[in-house]
Amino acid sequence: MKSRFEVLLEDLGGRFTKDDIPKMRDAILALRQVMELPVSYLNPSSGYHPVVVFKKRFGRIVKEVPVSLLELKILNRYNMPGWRREVEFWLDNDIAVHESLLGVDAVLIGDPRTLNRIGDALRRIAQYMSVRPRKLVLFYNSVYLDYGGGRYILLTLRGNDIELRLIRMKLSEAASYLGKAVEYMDSAFGNKNIEFYKVLFTYATSTYSTFDWFFHKYLYPNLNPEQREFFEEMQDYRNFLRLLYSYVNRLNKDRLGDSVGIRVVRRGNPHRPLEIEITFTNRGIQVERYVRTAHISFMV
Repeated sequence: MKSRFEVLLEDLGGRFTKDDIPKMRDAILALRQVMELPVSYLNPSSGYHPVVVFKKRFGRIVKEVPVSLLELKILNRYNMPGWRREVEFWLDNDIAVHESLLGVDAVLIGDPRTLNRIGDALRRIAQYMSVRPRKLVLFYNSVYLDYGGGRYILLTLRGNDIELRLIRMKLSEAASYLGKAVEYMDSAFGNKNIEFYKVLFTYATSTYSTFDWFFHKYLYPNLNPEQREFFEEMQDYRNFLRLLYSYVNRLNKDRLGDSVGIRVVRRGNPHRPLEIEITFTNRGIQVERYVRTAHISFMV
C-alpha cells in the first residue's frame, strides 16, 4: 500500500507535471523540517495550520495548488483550514536543497538569488564566530542556527538590515557562540533590533578590550556635556574605565532588561553623581542623562 506522501506526490504530478514531482517532494520534506523548528513561521504550535502553495506559470496562466504540510494532502475550499499560515513555492524558480554551508549540514529553501545573497552574508559572519552551529536552515530570508538542545539563533536579513532573535538560548550563550561576529554584524548591517543590541552589550562587557571599544563607539560620543565633564575631571581616566568595566562585567546579562542604569558618586561632591542610562532600542543604543533604576552604583 502506498504511503500518504506517495499518494500526495502522485496527485500533485497530475496537477502539474511529472517532472515537477522531485522538486515538490524536496520542498515538502524541507518545509516539514521548518515546520518542526520551535517558533518558526510554520510551526503548528502557534495554532496555525502550515500550508505550502505550489505555483507554476503556464504561459499567462498561474496554476496554484495548496498542500497541508501537517496532513500531507491537497487542500480545497471545502477542507481549507480557517487558521493557517501559507508559504508560496514557485516551481519555476524556487529550490529546496540539502548541502553543506559553513561546514555544517544545511537546508536551503527559497529563490536562488536570495539564497546566494544571504549565503554569502552567512559565510562572512561565520568567519568570526567562536562556535558554529550544528545545523542550519535557510528559509527564504530567515536563518535558523541550531546549537542543539532546542536552542537556536534566528537571523532575519532584509536588504541591509538584520534582526536577531534567541530561542531557548541565554544572552551570555549567544554572545559566547557568536564572538567577534557580533562586531562584524554591527558594522556590516544597518538597522538592528533590541535583542541584537542586548547580545552586543553582553559580548562587549565580556573583556576589557571589547568594553573599551563599546564605550568609545556607543557611550562616550553620546554623553551630554555634564557627563563628559565628569570623565574629563577624572585624574586617571583609564583606571576609572577599568573600574567601571569591573562593575559592568559582574552584571547578570541573562536577566538584562531594555536598559542598564549606572550611578557613580564622587566622594568630593556626592550631591552631583554621574548618571548614565544605556537603553536598547530598535533604532540603536541610546544614552540618557538620568537613570530610572540604578543597576550599578559605586563611589570614587
